Amino acid sequence: MARRRLVSLEIWAGHYDAPLDEREIARHYTLTSDDLEIVGRRRGDATRLGFAMLLLTMRWPGRALEAGEVPPAPVLGYVARQLGVAPDAFADYARRDQTRREHLVEIRRSHGFRIFDRDAFREVVAFSIPIAQTIIHPGQMAGVIVDELRRRQILLPSSSILEAVLRRARQQAEQLTYEVLTNGLRPDTLQDLDDLLARRTGQAATWLSWLRNASQSPAARNILRLIERLAYVRALGLDRGRADMIPASTFDRLADEGSRITPQHLGELNALRRHATLAATGIRLEEDLTDATLTMFDKLLGSMVRRAENRTRDKALKTVRELQGHLRTLTGSCRILIDARTNGVDSLAQIEALDWQRFAVSVEQAEVLSRPETVDRTAELIERHRTVKLFAGAFLNTFEFRGAGAVQGLLSALAIIAELYRTGKRRLPDRVPLRFVPSAWRPFILRDGIVDRAAYELCALSQLRERLRAGDIWVAGSRQFRDFDSYLIP
Repeated sequence: MARRRLVSLEIWAGHYDAPLDEREIARHYTLTSDDLEIVGRRRGDATRLGFAMLLLTMRWPGRALEAGEVPPAPVLGYVARQLGVAPDAFADYARRDQTRREHLVEIRRSHGFRIFDRDAFREVVAFSIPIAQTIIHPGQMAGVIVDELRRRQILLPSSSILEAVLRRARQQAEQLTYEVLTNGLRPDTLQDLDDLLARRTGQAATWLSWLRNASQSPAARNILRLIERLAYVRALGLDRGRADMIPASTFDRLADEGSRITPQHLGELNALRRHATLAATGIRLEEDLTDATLTMFDKLLGSMVRRAENRTRDKALKTVRELQGHLRTLTGSCRILIDARTNGVDSLAQIEALDWQRFAVSVEQAEVLSRPETVDRTAELIERHRTVKLFAGAFLNTFEFRGAGAVQGLLSALAIIAELYRTGKRRLPDRVPLRFVPSAWRPFILRDGIVDRAAYELCALSQLRERLRAGDIWVAGSRQFRDFDSYLIP
């Protein structure tokens, strides 16, 4: 059974046929002064026109003019006008094929053209391997190969031979990619990759399906589930540097293939391709799970801030209504004192007439309600520290946060908090970094000279969220929150 063609005959014809556009004809079929001198040495109009067409056809499209082949009329007419001969003269040249073959040999020797042989086949395949790693579309790759043959002055062979070049280059490029991703992996690592296709204990889904289908809803328990999956992928011990050894587009294509193909179909691939695909998928999953966890942290903290703001607004409205009632009691009492003084009445006697218990309660409540902490968003956020405690320890101990000098205080604070969760300690050290703390947070963090742990943790995590968004802090192993220098081309 014949193989399916990688490139259609119509596309190949576009590379082998002479152009018909006037500008393209002028670009490729204009004779130079040296050409005119060489062609002028020939005897007879037919010989000069035929020799010129052989020379120009070797240059573009880059092949030998076949026996009995007549160039397109626009091309033949353009070249004939440069020589001052009639286009019909080419018919006389085409009658004697021996002359054409002799001229082909002469032009190849004098102008350095080469016939496509085995050496040329190996050269072009070697040239095409790195291209096949980055260019997926066979038609586009065929154009690159043809251009390279023209640059090297190697005459174009038949399209079937170039199809073989294309196929061989793609096969060797795939083989090279698979070897880069799998060479040096220990047998137990390869077995761990194969185990990804096995079903989880007591579950219908495979480990790979479990890794690929994590909940994206922002919640503390979902952050812990993402961290659990991330720990499983990291336990595979895959080196991210392997992905940097092949073109990014090739790695992305292989990793995307591993994320789309079902575990059953992955299991049917040959061992080398299966292990390479699973390795690329594992490396990509580590990045994706890292980004998913950091994004969920951002969303969860953002939702907590919004709920705190809504709670603060509602509480402020309620406080205003309560305060109005107490103010009416206070203003009524003050009005009695003012009227007593204005009318010369004994103020003490008027005061005795007041409801002292109600008056005292109003004053006390007014003092409580007038405190800024009672209607502050930060105070409401600190009250939600219980939610943060569910994931903060695992979150901070899972990732390696890095940054420039401006955020070193914050990074030190995060390391201290992570250490508290790791060791199970309850109290902060006597001295902790405070320079990163905004002024709005200080009254809640420092209470009588003592640092409040809940407020300190919430402040550090809030600042971490802002610095991640700004790019001042980056995370090792992340694609979305990576170091800015990694975007630069070496």
